[in-house]
Amino acid sequence: MSATGPSSHRLWLWFSVSSVVFLVVLAVSPIKDYFREYRRYQNEYRERLLHSAVSLKQLKQARASAVGVRQIWLPALDNHVDRCVSCHLGVEEPRMAGAPEPFRPHPRTPHTPGDLDRFGCVACHQGQGRATTVAEAHGRVRDWRSPILPVRYTEAACGRCHLGDTVPEASLLSEGRTLMTRVGCFGCHKVAGHEVWKSEAPDLAGLSQKTHPAWLAAWIRSPRSLRPSTWMPDFQLTAGEIDSVVAFLWSRPPRADLDLDSDSVAVVSKGDADRGKLLFSVSRCISCHTVEGKGNGSAPELSGVGSKVTRRWLVAFLADPQRFYPDTKMPRYGFSARDAADLADYMLQEFTDSSAPAPAPGLHSADRVVQAGEAIFRRAGCNGCHQIGGQSNGAAIGPELTGIADKPVGRLDFGRRSDLPRALPDWLAAKVTNPRSFRDGLKMPRFGFTEHETEALTMALLSMGRAPVPVAYQVPVREAAYTPPGRFGELVRRYRCMSCHQIGGTGGDLSTAPLTAEGSKVRESWLADYLRLPTTVRPILEERMIPLQMPDEQRAFIASFAENVLRDDRIPGEIFPAAPAPEEVERGRKLFHERYGCQACHMIGGKGGYYGPLLDGAGQRLKTGWIYSWLKGPQRWRADAREPDYGLDDADARALTAYVASIPPLTPPHGAATSAKPAIRPGVARERQP
Repeated sequence: MSATGPSSHRLWLWFSVSSVVFLVVLAVSPIKDYFREYRRYQNEYRERLLHSAVSLKQLKQARASAVGVRQIWLPALDNHVDRCVSCHLGVEEPRMAGAPEPFRPHPRTPHTPGDLDRFGCVACHQGQGRATTVAEAHGRVRDWRSPILPVRYTEAACGRCHLGDTVPEASLLSEGRTLMTRVGCFGCHKVAGHEVWKSEAPDLAGLSQKTHPAWLAAWIRSPRSLRPSTWMPDFQLTAGEIDSVVAFLWSRPPRADLDLDSDSVAVVSKGDADRGKLLFSVSRCISCHTVEGKGNGSAPELSGVGSKVTRRWLVAFLADPQRFYPDTKMPRYGFSARDAADLADYMLQEFTDSSAPAPAPGLHSADRVVQAGEAIFRRAGCNGCHQIGGQSNGAAIGPELTGIADKPVGRLDFGRRSDLPRALPDWLAAKVTNPRSFRDGLKMPRFGFTEHETEALTMALLSMGRAPVPVAYQVPVREAAYTPPGRFGELVRRYRCMSCHQIGGTGGDLSTAPLTAEGSKVRESWLADYLRLPTTVRPILEERMIPLQMPDEQRAFIASFAENVLRDDRIPGEIFPAAPAPEEVERGRKLFHERYGCQACHMIGGKGGYYGPLLDGAGQRLKTGWIYSWLKGPQRWRADAREPDYGLDDADARALTAYVASIPPLTPPHGAATSAKPAIRPGVARERQP
């Protein structure tokens, strides 16, 4: 007994102590659970429901609500478990409108509150879905792996599922993605889904044919001092580095396909600058370009072009821009050699930049200087955007951005930026704004983004998750729906119609008039004449259709193709087999002017509003089937149409169609020509117009 007594005593003591510890743990756990935040919130929410109940059913539901962990299980979303609704109890309850967080209902979005069981909360707001405390759920722990996304960046979550550049209901995200493409982020950074990105920056082959070394050096030194709208950044190269890069670019052989010395267009000895000025105006160049900040801005600023390019290059370029840059959005006008020479001489005289350097002779640099310039060119990542002689772009010099939105804060290099909050959105915004502020030797230059652009780019970066969401949640990039066929396609590409217009959802957005169903809308004869001399249809728009100087045969072919192919079977051809009855026209007139006040937006005979299209001679321009279909529901044809949908019945829609189609063309002033003529024709000099 005595031999085993001490051992038994120690064993008994250990058992007693462990039992007490176990009892304490058992006691503490319920107490700790009792005081959890979600219980307090749920009890308070229950009281709010009781006070807001207006029926016996609502009263019973409030009394029956139990306290406990609540969750949403999403098997289709990688078996995700979301317990946010343990605290955010009123997300689907309209009676909680105006209540403080976490009781208030979720604002209405395309997916809430109806799709809560499909998406949960973390799919959009991030945070720790399994957590049951506010600090852990929201990520208010230093360097927490998945902190909640700031409300201002919630749109970024839309980009996890919506893979295209344009995301419905997410305008800032769409702007950021478009900006990444325009600025050329994908030239230096790899991003999944953008492996085939192609830069819009010009090919640098043949610079010795286009410009002079002094201008090239000034451009590299400070691009925005010569063109404020350019996206090319200042790489902060030294004077010696700039000289080496210029030597390298100047050493590249001239383009073999551009023999400007023997080009029949470029060798026109001298042009008429006064006639070129008129041609510049008639051609409506500022429908795309800007001059001293005035114009559309979808094409480069022209103010300093006279200090940049050689005359031979400019004359040849104006004659056929697509020969120089096959992917350019600029159409090939029907300019003669004389037209191109006149226009070039006007631009060279008028559009000069006093701050640009004077032309300098060509360079003959040593091989070591050229080689040093090539090394700098590649080290700076210039070949990420620019090709030389069609050679493929170089390897990306920046880190891959795929998954940047899921990068833990603990793995971010803050360098000397101790002023930044330890949060991914703030780190990204600082990287976009001033990338070299983190440490010396970083390659990314400063682009000079505005605060709004920085926010848009940060939003786009925050949408780039590490792994794609399940296929069932993905909204893929829409494939191009339309490729113009045959000869029509050749003409569309020559005149770059789809740089401004869309057909079948494909094309530019400069024009508000898609051409998908043009043959069901306008008359063939009107379209052919319009292509000869485009007239103003909507006075409020600054952008104007440009006169392309098409040959008559091409105009007729395009109009015929539209009439027979670009059709929509939902739109009837004509409403009236014969002319409408006079009483129906009169009834439509009263509806137009008296009941609906249409002239507040539409101009007739020089009177009325100018927001909508001019209606003088509308029946000669538009088919009555289109007028009728539009009146029956404008938003059915264009979601952004401002014209109200009055819910017209068939009789009123017919009467209004009859009246609009009967409005005569605007009568020209006494003594004026009865038909419009181009102010200038190719190869024909005219006196300067007043």
